[in-house]
Amino acid sequence: MNLKLKTRIASLGALLFFTLLIQGCGGRTRPQFQLLRKDATGLDFENALKQSSEFNVFNFMYFYNGGGLAAGDFNNDGLVDLYFTSNMGPNKMFINEGGLKFRDVTEEAGVAGRLGWSTGASVVDLNNDGMLDIYVGQMGDYKSFHDQNQLFICKSIKDGVPNYEDEAIPYGLDLVGFSTQALFFDYDLDGDPDMFQLNFSLHANGTFGQKKLFVGTKHPLSGDKLMRNDGGHFTEVTVDAGINSTVIGYGLGVVAGDVNLDGWPDLYIGNDFRHQQHRHRIRPRRGSRRCEPRRLARPLHRQRFS
Repeated sequence: MNLKLKTRIASLGALLFFTLLIQGCGGRTRPQFQLLRKDATGLDFENALKQSSEFNVFNFMYFYNGGGLAAGDFNNDGLVDLYFTSNMGPNKMFINEGGLKFRDVTEEAGVAGRLGWSTGASVVDLNNDGMLDIYVGQMGDYKSFHDQNQLFICKSIKDGVPNYEDEAIPYGLDLVGFSTQALFFDYDLDGDPDMFQLNFSLHANGTFGQKKLFVGTKHPLSGDKLMRNDGGHFTEVTVDAGINSTVIGYGLGVVAGDVNLDGWPDLYIGNDFRHQQHRHRIRPRRGSRRCEPRRLARPLHRQRFS
C-alpha cells in the first residue's frame, strides 16, 4: 500500500470519527429508564434505620445492607406484584393494579411479619397449589433479636387480595440464624423444592483467627444450611451433603444452575471479605437416590465488601 493511499484512508477514518463524535454530542437520545416517585406508583415504603447504643454499625457490620424485595404474581391476575421486607419496621405487600400503579394490601394479606430484623425474601409455590408463597429471612438470637424465619403460605385469594398464614413451624423451616437469603431448588431431582439457606456472620473475619482452624466445622447461626424437602417437611442435610457451614462464610448471594450440564443443579455462592466463593457440584450418591454436593477448591471470583 503506497503512502498516498495510506494518507487518504487515515483522513477518511478521522473524518468518520469526528462526524460520529459530533452527532453523539449534539443529538439527545431518549433515556431508557424513568424514575417514578411514590406519588405516581403508590409504592410507599422506606427501610428506615435508627442506631442505638446497644445496636449499631459498630457491633453489627451489616447494619446498612438493607432489606429484601420479592416480585411475583401473588393474586394470580397476570401482573407482577411486589413484597418489601424491612429491617426495623413492618414488611409491605403491594398489588399491581396495572399501569405501574400499586396498592398496599399488607394488613389484608397478613404479611407484615414480626417486628424483627427481616432480610431476604424468596417466592416459591411450596405446596404446589398454584398460589405463590413467601419465605422471609430473619436475624435471630443476637442482642434484642430472638426470632426465626417466617414462611407465609397463601391460603386463598379473595377480591384480588391473597391471604397468608405463617406455617414455618409445621414445614420445619422456622430456622434461627443470621439469614441473608433462601434459595428454593430441587437439588435431589425428586420433584419437590428443597431449600438452601445462605447466612452471614457478625464480625470481620480477622477477629476469628486463621481460616484453617474452621475447616470442617459447623456454626449453628452463621453457617449455611441445606434443607431437604421430605414430602412437605424439611430435614437438614447440611453435613451429610458436604456443604461448607462455618462461621466465616459471610454469605452475600447464591444462585443455582446446571453449570457442567450433567443434569444436576449446581450452586454458586458469593461470600464477603477474603473468604473464597464456593461452587457446589451436585452428584448422585452411589446406592442412593439422594445427591451429594461437593465443594470445588478453585474459586471463579472473589468478592469484597459488596
